[in-house]
Amino acid sequence: MEVRRTTIHELSRKIGEKGILRVKRDSHAKRKPRPCGLTVHPGIGCDARCVYCYIQDLGFEFTRIRPYPLSGEELALALLFNQYFKAGKDGTFLAFGSVTEPLHPVCLERTMEYLEAVNRYLGNPCQFSTKRRAPREFIDFLKKLKICVNPLITVVSLEKAGVLEPRAPPPAERFEFMRELKRAGLKPVLFLRPLIPGVVDDELEDIVEEARRAGAMGVVAGALRVSPLILARMERAGVDTGEIRRRIRGKEGKFLSVNCSDLKRTVRILAEEKGLIFFNSACCACAYTAGVVCMGRCWEKGMCSRCPNRCWEKVEKN
Repeated sequence: MEVRRTTIHELSRKIGEKGILRVKRDSHAKRKPRPCGLTVHPGIGCDARCVYCYIQDLGFEFTRIRPYPLSGEELALALLFNQYFKAGKDGTFLAFGSVTEPLHPVCLERTMEYLEAVNRYLGNPCQFSTKRRAPREFIDFLKKLKICVNPLITVVSLEKAGVLEPRAPPPAERFEFMRELKRAGLKPVLFLRPLIPGVVDDELEDIVEEARRAGAMGVVAGALRVSPLILARMERAGVDTGEIRRRIRGKEGKFLSVNCSDLKRTVRILAEEKGLIFFNSACCACAYTAGVVCMGRCWEKGMCSRCPNRCWEKVEKN
């Protein structure tokens, strides 16, 4: 607590009274962590226009992206003001990329500024998810950080990427970024999310194999969530949503989780056959990379018996 108070005092002195008021009003100072960690927004909105994207339902822009207004020091102070946030290596995971593309040229500098602030003032494990290939300078920057940064490289489809992700870079560029990260000594992970039943089923092995060749350490697979807006957007793009609709039949709500347990099980088998680590969720990959206990505590549900991080043993020792 003393270190936290000292850091808050230092940052408050640098930012000044107006900056402190702005920081206290910001959502980073108030939001509860999600299972993957506390989401950090280096940008607002996204212009990739992926047909399965949920940010438009959440009120974020779907056609452009803007850098987030807080500076790195203001972001660090906002997190320290957050009652749900715990600083340090064993603290709250920080997840970059939930409502924006953190490596987009418009906000890449802000992402680096935020990572540098976390590295200097907080020390928490960080994770970013991206569909972009960043310049070499970004990889060199990551190598200099003392904190753990876990890269998740999103690939949903090879054959249908142009339809599903019309303005995102092609998967080939993402796999090349994986190779560059691997050569630099970092630990990229394939983020196969969302799994889209009836659309990508026959591509799963090819995607996992391409990730293996590119140097991925492991795979995180995640389910699809849909809303009426997302379904309409997918259908306008020519995506067959018949299987998706079959799986959500009878459910109610704005956002509906599509049961993809069969596809997730297939990805797990494929990953393990190819010598990759299958992570049950994004937080598991972050925990493994950082060598700490996973925030999601999914071992308590019997979901992580084969995870090499063995969080439950770390908890028992403590």
